[in-house]
Amino acid sequence: MQNVAVADNFPDQSTPEEREKKAYAQLREAVGTLVIRLENEATRRVGMRSQVEKRWISDLEQIHGEYDDETAKDLREAGKSQLFINQSRPKTNSCAARLSDMLFPTDDRNWGIRPTPVPDLTVTSQQVADTTAKAAGEANRALDQGDPAKAQAIVQSANKLAEIGRQAKAEMDEAKRASDAMQAEIEDQLRESKYNEQARQVIEDACRIGTGIMKGPIANNEHSRRGWEKGSDGVFRLRFRSDPRPGYCRVNPWSWFPDPDALTVLESESFYERHLMRPNKLRLLAQQPGFDKDAIRRLLVAGPNKSLPTFLADLRSIKGEINAPTDKMYQVWEYRGPLEIEEMQHLARFLGREDIEQAVEEWDPLIGINVVLWFCQGEVLKFGIHHLDSGEPIYSVYNLEKDDASIWGYGIAYLMRDSQKALNAAWRMMMDNSGLSSGPQIELDTDVLEPADGNWVLTPRKIWKRKAGTNPAAVGIKVHNIDNHQAELANIIALAKSFIDDETSISTIAQGEQGAHTTQTAQGMAILMNAVNVIFRRFVKNFDDDMTVPNIRRLYDWNMQFSPKEHIKGDMEVDARGSSVLLVRELQSQNLLVLSNFTAHPVIGPILKAAPILRKLAQSMMIAPDDILKTDDEIKADQAKAQGQPDPEVAKLELQKAIADADNKTKMDIALLENETARIQYAATNNIKLEQLNVMLQTKRMDIDSAERKLATEIAVEAARPPEDDKGSGGTFSNSGNGSGGSI
Repeated sequence: MQNVAVADNFPDQSTPEEREKKAYAQLREAVGTLVIRLENEATRRVGMRSQVEKRWISDLEQIHGEYDDETAKDLREAGKSQLFINQSRPKTNSCAARLSDMLFPTDDRNWGIRPTPVPDLTVTSQQVADTTAKAAGEANRALDQGDPAKAQAIVQSANKLAEIGRQAKAEMDEAKRASDAMQAEIEDQLRESKYNEQARQVIEDACRIGTGIMKGPIANNEHSRRGWEKGSDGVFRLRFRSDPRPGYCRVNPWSWFPDPDALTVLESESFYERHLMRPNKLRLLAQQPGFDKDAIRRLLVAGPNKSLPTFLADLRSIKGEINAPTDKMYQVWEYRGPLEIEEMQHLARFLGREDIEQAVEEWDPLIGINVVLWFCQGEVLKFGIHHLDSGEPIYSVYNLEKDDASIWGYGIAYLMRDSQKALNAAWRMMMDNSGLSSGPQIELDTDVLEPADGNWVLTPRKIWKRKAGTNPAAVGIKVHNIDNHQAELANIIALAKSFIDDETSISTIAQGEQGAHTTQTAQGMAILMNAVNVIFRRFVKNFDDDMTVPNIRRLYDWNMQFSPKEHIKGDMEVDARGSSVLLVRELQSQNLLVLSNFTAHPVIGPILKAAPILRKLAQSMMIAPDDILKTDDEIKADQAKAQGQPDPEVAKLELQKAIADADNKTKMDIALLENETARIQYAATNNIKLEQLNVMLQTKRMDIDSAERKLATEIAVEAARPPEDDKGSGGTFSNSGNGSGGSI
């Protein structure tokens, strides 16, 4: 204790550089401890999800028509058939294609933006209109009763209400304009980020293994722009700059790890996302804004130190690739979630982020702070604060069939697994039985018979010799036929396929095939398709709730927070229209097709609008109407040509010309009349006769004409004379300084 006290009394003799170096080492150690903790948590989550990944492997084996290793080994050792009748792939593809087709049509959206105050303002406007109409009636009755004061008071009250109605109407119009502008902005952002393409991959993931994941809105690192810039030395260099436009991307379910106990995205406090990168991709990451180039440089020098995840080898094995991947790749982790205050301060000081350090110092415990941290092999690559003020996670999860005990759902392959096994077992038995029953089993007594050619193989017209001394009554050859049970096994197969339809809720009609008892009438088909869509409405409604609404809401929040366009901002809400609009397209298409047949009816046809019906029909079939149908003007031109009438456009131009000519003639007549009136007024004012005024005007015109002719003659004479020479002689109108030169 005494030594410690004495040591504490001695001042620190180290230099400022040494103290700074020591503080940096301590800070780096603290950051390294944090990264190790996060890496250990990521490894723990990977291990805890092993059972789910085994189920995914089984799903993918089933979709690719492969038996698991244990079953395949047993079949090989038993010498039995290994055929696999794959019903999982068509069911999965059919479901994914149908959902993608309904949710992402080519000519419509599965979402909308609407202003929240509009319904209230609409009610207010209607109430004002009703009250104003009632007040007008009361004012008229008051006037009839001879009470103008009461009528005036009622009118004043009605005017106040009308002003309220006008204000409500103006607010409705402004809110509608802002919502339309916001909707157009969001639609443009989704199109640029290829949202539909990413969402179709999410749907395919959900149909295959049960879960699809979408990430966004994200900016900067995932959606930075690249371009070539010319430097001061005249050399062009590739540069990456931050792009503030938001975007979305599909996340690989194999590389996404939420809280193991979370049932929904909102219940998960933190998320780990694994990015497998080779050196070339890591170099591109260094060009992204916000990433530490020095840390990435150290990683490239050290090289990757971890093997590839085991699921990659399993996926290769499913597809028949025997050799497992042996290369090493960088496993870059992206962490999104909370950190301890001290840990955030250490990171901010270590990376020189004074803005984050100041935000942490002003932190309110009632407001959570989520961070974004990229790390790999003990190195911190990027650190920042979660960009959305709402604090909402940027991940959305869609499950085809939800699990009440897990965030991971079930796909088509899992739902039909038992029936697929029964179908395969029945098919293998049918093949094995067919092989056994294709020919008889031969029982041969070698003590009685022997082949004449010494070969014991059965061949046509073969000769057998009975051995000497054998009993003539003894039977040397017996034939045993194996019964064929193809019909019974075929019934099992049909029953298994029926169970598959029931378990997946995707019948053959939903796959585009008509059943044996399907009605051939249009109304009957419409009823059947509507019944089939009941199940898909459930799938689509889940997509609306879990994917469309949160994705568009987060993009709306992003625009409200970051967009410089003030005219698009306002109080709005997301309207998911997948289950309410897109699912009725097929039924609408059937009804429009029936209605189009009546356009040629002699009674009903004249009262139908054929062109709008055909446009709606093309739109319901997801075909752009303008690409295949004529416009109204083209239809009118064709009708006029068929009736021998001139082209409407030509007739329109001729009519415009005739109107212009008539207008010019009218203006000319008015000008002549005004001229005549002016002459009469002048004559009356100056007390002269109109005939004298006409003579004066005529004389004046003659003088003007004479002067114009004289001027024209002089100009012609001047133009006909040769030009002056260099000495100045020969000029007609010379003005030289000595007075010499030509004259007239």
